[in-house]
Formats: sequence, structure tokens, C-alpha cells
Amino acid sequence: MAEISKTADQALTVLLKVGENGPMTPAELARTLGMNRTVVHRLLSTLHQRGFVTRQEDGYVPGAILVRIAERVQPELRASGRTAMLELAGAVGETAVMHIADGLDAVVLEQVVPDRNIVRVEHEIGSRHPLHEGASGRALLAFLGQSAIDRVARGIDAPDALARQLETVRQLGYALSHDELQQGVHGLAVPVLDAPGHAVASIALLAPTTRASALPTHLDALLAASAGLSRLLYGRS
Repeated sequence: MAEISKTADQALTVLLKVGENGPMTPAELARTLGMNRTVVHRLLSTLHQRGFVTRQEDGYVPGAILVRIAERVQPELRASGRTAMLELAGAVGETAVMHIADGLDAVVLEQVVPDRNIVRVEHEIGSRHPLHEGASGRALLAFLGQSAIDRVARGIDAPDALARQLETVRQLGYALSHDELQQGVHGLAVPVLDAPGHAVASIALLAPTTRASALPTHLDALLAASAGLSRLLYGRS
């Protein structure tokens, strides 16, 4: 493994924890992360001066500069994906979410949460989970190529079962999940493919258990949204 900067790693650890649980005070961060309080103060001071965190009365929260940085992540895919998901979520009334692959994880790039229902599902932009878990992750992994699948398989207990799952996803063109990442949440996901047929993202519809039986009826709309993105961005027919 390549050598890393301990200080930079500590600063990023603090920033991630503020993003997950903020607002947080320096004392709370030091206690939660098991770090020296003086070190945490120094790291927060640096992050604050650079705009990565903002200080409020009840602690530190993520800074506005992170929004500008986030907008630079896959801007064309994100913008086009949001347009497609607005139409999709508006038509079916369920949350639409887009994931991209980052190493061994699936990361939320964009989402649209319609307000048609009182009970609805919501992710956080930038949240992540392992590629082999959840419909969104498997819809991505199945079309990432064998080398990516091999890397994931080396880190799990049941690689043969995963291989069978991914083959089913490739045959059907979609992935399903229920109660995997969140209890009471069901997912239906499809890949967004580039011209050679590799996944660049996945789009999923998420619904609570009470409306899960209707998810399969939205498959055609989900596939149409994915195909439209593939044509628009990558010229895939």
C-alpha cells in the first residue's frame, strides 16, 4: 500500500465525521474519533480557514466549498441524470437515485425525492455502500467488468453466490433488493451504459415496504430513463 500523510488522513477523518454527524464540537470529535483534543482543534482551524467547515454555536458543520467541489464530480452525468430522474420520479412517485462506482463502493451522485407520499425513502448525496450490496450496487458491478468483480469478490465471504447474482442481473438487465441497506426499503436498479456497454452509473427507484409491490410495474419507465441517458451522453443505441 502506498504511503499516506498522517496529518492529511486525520484532517479528512475529521471532515468526514463532521459531514456525517455535524454539528459537532471539538470535544465531541476528539472523543468520538479517539484523537487528541489539541490536534482536533488545529485540524478544525485549518479546515475552517480553507472553507471546508463552518463554525456554528453548537459546533462545526460542512462548509459551502464542498458544494462547489461536489458540482465538479461528473457534472454532465449529474446534470443530465437529474433531469431524467425528475421526470422519472414525477411519473412514478418514488425516490430516484443515481450511484457511481468509487473503488469497491457505490456512491450516491444525485437523487430526486418526490413529495407525493408522506412516507418516502431518502439517501444523502455522497453516501456510500459496498458495490455488492443493494440493487444500485449490483446493477453497477454486474456491468463494470471482470477485474472489478474479482476485486470485490476477494473481500467477501460468498464470492460464488455473488457471481450467480451478477449473472442474473446481466440476464435480466436490472437488480432488486429489499431490507439490505435500510430496513423496510426495496430497490429496483438498472445500469447506465456507455457505448462499449460498461456501466458508468446506475439509476434506482426506492420505495418503502408498503409500496414495494408496485416497483416492478415501473421497470419500463426506469429502463427508458437509463436508455435515454446512454443515448444522450454516450450515443449508445
